[in-house]
Amino acid sequence: MRAEIITIGSELLSFYFTETNSMYLTRKLEENGIIVGFKTTVGDNEDDIINSIKIATSRVPILITTGGLGPTEDDITKSAFSKALAKKLIFSEEILHKIKERFKKKGIEMPEINVRQAFFLEGAEILDNEVGIAPGMWIEDESNKIAILPGPPSELIPMMEKYVIPKLRKLAPYHISRKTLKIAGLSESETDSMISDIYRNIKNPRVTLLAYPGQIEIHILGRSKKSQSEAEETVEGLALKFKERLGDNVFSTSEKSLEEHLGELLRERNETLAIAESCTGGLLSSRITDVPGSSDYFERGIICYSNQSKVEMIDVEKKLLEIHGAVSREVSIAMAESIRKKSKTTYGIGITGIAGPAGSTKEKPVGLVHVALSFEGGYKHSKNQFFGTRSQIKFQATQKALDMLRRHIIEKSNYKT
Repeated sequence: MRAEIITIGSELLSFYFTETNSMYLTRKLEENGIIVGFKTTVGDNEDDIINSIKIATSRVPILITTGGLGPTEDDITKSAFSKALAKKLIFSEEILHKIKERFKKKGIEMPEINVRQAFFLEGAEILDNEVGIAPGMWIEDESNKIAILPGPPSELIPMMEKYVIPKLRKLAPYHISRKTLKIAGLSESETDSMISDIYRNIKNPRVTLLAYPGQIEIHILGRSKKSQSEAEETVEGLALKFKERLGDNVFSTSEKSLEEHLGELLRERNETLAIAESCTGGLLSSRITDVPGSSDYFERGIICYSNQSKVEMIDVEKKLLEIHGAVSREVSIAMAESIRKKSKTTYGIGITGIAGPAGSTKEKPVGLVHVALSFEGGYKHSKNQFFGTRSQIKFQATQKALDMLRRHIIEKSNYKT
């Protein structure tokens, strides 16, 4: 059972707008046993929308569209569907009354232009919009099942959850199970080379590798016509093989982030952390404190960006900076050790580097980042060369710091994720 998603609106084709509806819809469809075969984005051109509808209904049984249900001249989704499916547009006094009531509750008289939203396609089931104005529609025949939904996520999501998903569950031929393995410390090619022989010739479950800065994800999607438990067993069996092969490189087998997982490790051991960061500008502290309850283990974070601040705030020796420079192994270690001792915490992390695009030299290029971890009786240091934009380099540096501490905790306590 395959589906197509058509997102409608010229703004979606612009440089300034990020389209997110199709990602949400894809997840919901796959969760309910329906695979997305195609995604199409089309501007506010009636002929283009008509052609997109005709193509979609000819190649998949399920079509979901978003957008173009508003009251303005460029909201032409219903008109395009009318022509593509050869269905009349019918005026509904009941829909118009509901629209007027929505405006009345806001203390506003309905503009005449909104009358356009009271038309629906003949034979369609009306999907009430409990958040906004534009109702959706569900059209069903022997060949196709079509959901026509509004564009704003605040309106689309409640409509999808309440009306469309229950209908899709009845259509789906499979029970579906999903699992995600999150990996740090390996590249996409390294990860694939370690596990490709396990899944290369397997069609069920379906395996997808996704690469992000500093993180790889393995998405496993299993299906069964027999039962939900069979689908889950299929997925769990493959996930276990991956985890045995990848070992401690896997930090999560759920949706947990690296900072969430690290927080659990620190809380379980009643251990604490303090951070001194330079090139990351507070991003590491921000990621850690995004986790609810992080005050249980996070004592403080200091942004010491300039050389002067490193000297004044965390007592890095001025001579050390003069000899080795701020971006160096020696300074990162001094930052980590100083912040740990000042804060009286179990661990201290120091980060210093060049996030770019300026400030580099031949010896110290953009993306060079030193990360150090301090603990009672010792320290660890990592010299890294990251690539990408300024924000990507900063994120990879924080990912490295989090993973360095995670691996240290696992190593010293033989903790198994």
